Amino acid sequence: MTLLAPALLYFSNALLFVSLFTRLPAIQESMGIDKAVLGMALLSAPVGTFLALPLAGRITDRLTPRLTAVITLPIVALLSPILAAAPLPLFVLGFFLFGFFRTIFDVSANMISAGIEQRTGTKVLARSHGFWSVGLLFGSLASGFLAAQGVSPFVQQSVAALLVLVACFAVFRVTAADPAPAAPTTKRKSAYVMPDKTIILICIMVFGLCIVEGAVYDWAIFFLREEMGADPAMAGVLYAVFTVGMGLTRLSGDKLREVAGPISLIRGSAIAVAFGIVLLVTAANLVVAGVALFLIGCGIALAFPLAVSTTIARGKGQPSDNLAALALTLMLSTIGVPPLLGFIAEHVSLVATFVVLLPTVLISFLMAPVADGRRPFRLRR
Repeated sequence: MTLLAPALLYFSNALLFVSLFTRLPAIQESMGIDKAVLGMALLSAPVGTFLALPLAGRITDRLTPRLTAVITLPIVALLSPILAAAPLPLFVLGFFLFGFFRTIFDVSANMISAGIEQRTGTKVLARSHGFWSVGLLFGSLASGFLAAQGVSPFVQQSVAALLVLVACFAVFRVTAADPAPAAPTTKRKSAYVMPDKTIILICIMVFGLCIVEGAVYDWAIFFLREEMGADPAMAGVLYAVFTVGMGLTRLSGDKLREVAGPISLIRGSAIAVAFGIVLLVTAANLVVAGVALFLIGCGIALAFPLAVSTTIARGKGQPSDNLAALALTLMLSTIGVPPLLGFIAEHVSLVATFVVLLPTVLISFLMAPVADGRRPFRLRR
């Protein structure tokens, strides 16, 4: 029962997310736009994230993580069918709200998992994110099947939204109410929680891995369809292979954190991602592409859980504020990535879209000591 609430919440969030992003080719076609314009439209979600961040920690502290999660995720669920059938202006507005409310939900969901670790002493953060990967697996397989059957993105997102509403109701019913939050002892001077040096270093450490994850979400389906010639069903299966790698790694991630240590995990993750990207862009067939996506899934799996755990363990002040600062810094550092990759995909190639990410993965490898509270480039005598 300890993992029930985060399992349902992370699973549901992933189901909405992957159902939308695996149908982006059909949504793009219905709007009549090219990849560069789609990349610009996808920028509206980070803008929503930016505006939500000053509120995320405050709302979570005021309502408690449990209530915040079961209020914001249903809003995201109700927005998702609109995104699947909207014209471009409404898509941009809806995607802005999608990013806004998902940001508040993400902070509350991470606070739920962190609270479980603090109360029980059992590491559950990586396993909680593992259920995100399970949701991606289930959603990508279902999405590929439904696309092959000719089911419209609107109908698919409507069904996904209904399942999420049921899951949120179950979480509300079976979990105990959080204790009333303590009154803050000091007033915040700024609407945004500014990151300190520790948070900035953590963000640099996972930057390369996080933008590869975003690139797979945004452009992997396009790559499989256009570069590899996969049909919608096969593209869904191969996308699912990526989520299998991510899920298996995250579900074993708490044990790996204890055995291998955070530095080794970050370095191993960067190596797996780099090798996976090279294998993907040189793949001669769909089997090799599937292996490449599996490796990338394994590599990016623990980046954000390690960033969250490092932030909670080494950040100063309120955990909710530290997580909001982490999200703010990551968002600002990656805000230009979707339109940039969309421009590269449209005017260069989808292969180049992934190749340009390799230098950022090298940065993550070099910054690995930050995960253990050490300086990344400290020279030894």
